[in-house]
Amino acid sequence: METIDLNIRITAAARFDTSAATPVKQLKAALQQQSGQDPRRLSRLSLIAALGANLLQRSHPVAPDCTVYAAAPFSSPSVFEKMTDNVLNHAAAMPFDFIANLHNAPAFHAAQTLGSHGATVFIPTHRQNPFYPLLAAALSLNASKQAAVGWCYEHHAGYPCTREGSVWLLLEHGATTGAAVRVKRRDAPDPQEKRRADAYYWQDVCGWLNGQPEKERVLAAGGWDVLVGAADFPMAQDKIG
Repeated sequence: METIDLNIRITAAARFDTSAATPVKQLKAALQQQSGQDPRRLSRLSLIAALGANLLQRSHPVAPDCTVYAAAPFSSPSVFEKMTDNVLNHAAAMPFDFIANLHNAPAFHAAQTLGSHGATVFIPTHRQNPFYPLLAAALSLNASKQAAVGWCYEHHAGYPCTREGSVWLLLEHGATTGAAVRVKRRDAPDPQEKRRADAYYWQDVCGWLNGQPEKERVLAAGGWDVLVGAADFPMAQDKIG
């Protein structure tokens, strides 16, 4: 099928890294110091999302109506484990922790950090669909608008790697610099889908970003391909722990 030029470019990126051994208290202190945001009710996943978003807004101007897409496999595993233990073993409900850990919470707190009052969207993202959030943002972006897309990862007990973090991209419609984003319908199934299912999505996203801006990349998203052009864009990086 013909490639569709959406007149969209990636104009900035940010990558925040931490590890499962880093105390939540340290992440909260860093967020409060860097952004002034009150971190008291933020889950670990929301902290990871907000710290990455803070890097993005420091590297490039973000519009106040920027749409924010946050992607993760599920809400914060550590909060749900704690709530389950409290309910099943101690007969103690934790309603405020549950409210703070609803699916949209990471996107909402990231938007706060970005200074955006635009729409926020949480997209459950798994090993088989790591680039759906980028496709959704690109196909939905209106003229002269921005969208911030973030992949957030909190360590899951089922995986041996204890790395955590978030990767953020800023998409801009009508921009003249950065990496062009185009899309096209896929004629055949993704040949990498089975192999990708053996890894977790965080590896795919980080690996792709590390390869930019050397050459155009084709990112499979179900029945679509997202083509990201070879072009330079600033990437802010930070690590805690």
